[in-house]
Amino acid sequence: MNLNRRTLVTGMVLSFFMVSAALAANKAPFDAAAFEAARDSGRPVVLQVAATWCGPCQQMKRTVSELLEKPEFKGVTVFEADYDANKADLKKVNAYHVTTLVLYRDKHEVQRMVGETRPEAIEPLLRKAM
Repeated sequence: MNLNRRTLVTGMVLSFFMVSAALAANKAPFDAAAFEAARDSGRPVVLQVAATWCGPCQQMKRTVSELLEKPEFKGVTVFEADYDANKADLKKVNAYHVTTLVLYRDKHEVQRMVGETRPEAIEPLLRKAM
């Protein structure tokens, strides 16, 4: 079988996107119904509350994304909620602040963290999910 350069490059690009999708599979944009279903399933779920205008929120999101690349956090699902767009739904779970992480396991809130962006503080929260 002859592989030309175009076929090889196409294969490499597709592989990259498949790996990227697999790594990002445990992050989802906030959807109230999907969040509730995931939380009620008993699986470990983290609600991440951030705003586009909030600098510390962006740092928290980067930190969480980097930590989720570790294989041990493969089973944790993170729902990324926009503070401004999802206010009504966030009030239902008492998430009134930006830069907030709320961990749920077995349908119950386990831990809440507000204002934290450091990996050494966020990683233990994710470990509690396992």
